[in-house]
Order: sequence, then structure tokens, then C-alpha cells
Amino acid sequence: MLIALLAVLGVNLIVLVAFAAGVISRKRWVQRRPGVFRGVIRVASGEVDGLRPKWGRGYGHWVRDILVWTKAPFLFRNELVPTDRLDEQRPARTDEVKRLGDHPGVIRVTADGATVEVAARAEDTELLLGPYPKPADATAARSGRV
Repeated sequence: MLIALLAVLGVNLIVLVAFAAGVISRKRWVQRRPGVFRGVIRVASGEVDGLRPKWGRGYGHWVRDILVWTKAPFLFRNELVPTDRLDEQRPARTDEVKRLGDHPGVIRVTADGATVEVAARAEDTELLLGPYPKPADATAARSGRV
């Protein structure tokens, strides 16, 4: 039925197949990069170009202190979020984020005066923290034990 409707409208089936193949291959390429985690992102306060106050799905990875966020569903756009510091790391509240497993983690970072929250699965906590030390490492560094 859908194919017949598209044929009547003049949409070439080859174009649709090529588009679907492009999206699927791009998704596979994004997922296989080293250090990539699947998650959600939002702007908690302030303004960051390309990001919204509502949770948006995608894939992220860190390049030094810059979070490179590839936005879903087509994964054709990357948003660069240069971060200043890690403000908070915490487990996600109940019903705060969906489809990230049982115990997703959330970090809050400051980016040029704005605050951005990023959430990922519990297994991806190390990747989520990126260049920032884990809480135990941060306390050891402050006390001079590292």
C-alpha cells in the first residue's frame, strides 16, 4: 500500500532505498568509532547552538574537552560542545530518561556559560565522563595522592 502510494506520487523507489542504505551505513560508522556512547542530551540552563532544553537522542564522544554529539535519527549533524568543567555526576532519577537501561548516569557540564546535561547507560559511565576524572580519582588528586 505504501509503495503504491509513493509510486503514484512519483517517488522513485531507488531513491528511498539509497537514502535508507545511507542512513544505516552512517549509523554503523558512528557506532563503531572508538569512545562512542549512546545517550541523550539537553540544555539545562543557558543556550547552546543546535541543542534544545528537551532530551534529544544521539551518540557522543569526547575529543579532549569537546563533546562531539551526533544527533539522531539520521545522524547527519554533529554538534560541538566545548566544555569548561564537570559540575555534577549522578545517577538518573526515576523516569528522567528512557531506554538507557536500569541505572543510567547523568553528568552536568558547563559550556560557555550554559549548563548541559548528558545521560548514558551505566556501562558507558567511563566514556560519558570523557576527559574528566572519576570522583574517586578527583578526591585523590586534590589530596595529592596521585
